Amino acid sequence: MSREFGDTLSKDDVKTIADVRRDIWTSGFKGLAYGSVGGYTLHTFLKYCVNSLTEASRGKLSLPGSDKPIHFNRNTAFFSVMAGGALGSFLLATTTGKNKVHHMHDIFEIGKNEYKTPYQQAYENAKKAKEQQHVDDASPELRRQRLLSRRRTMSQRLTEGHG
Repeated sequence: MSREFGDTLSKDDVKTIADVRRDIWTSGFKGLAYGSVGGYTLHTFLKYCVNSLTEASRGKLSLPGSDKPIHFNRNTAFFSVMAGGALGSFLLATTTGKNKVHHMHDIFEIGKNEYKTPYQQAYENAKKAKEQQHVDDASPELRRQRLLSRRRTMSQRLTEGHG
């Protein structure tokens, strides 16, 4: 394993990353083999089906926008093998990566920057203020002060004629 991780990761973390990488590469090559065999099998099956048709029916099979009939030859076989291999490799490697990513969640948290957007900061401040208000509301002395303050404000408004 290369020293690209520096000193931030433990040996277990480096081993976990190596295991996940190895599994993804292995699955990619398995997908390449399965896809290539599947592509060739599909090509052979379609070639057999088309050859079993009558000559008149076979002439009607063509690609959209083209008058040329479809011919199954070594070029289409090569294309089927390559396309099947590429598709199989992509699908198996991607699936393995998505299935193995849960092993790396702890590693993603290493060296995480605790940057918060202004919205996140305002949200946390409002949340703390609300929690503090609940703590303040529980105090009987503060309730008494608010009650007296409301009474003073109401009597002042009534005497000034604003109420």
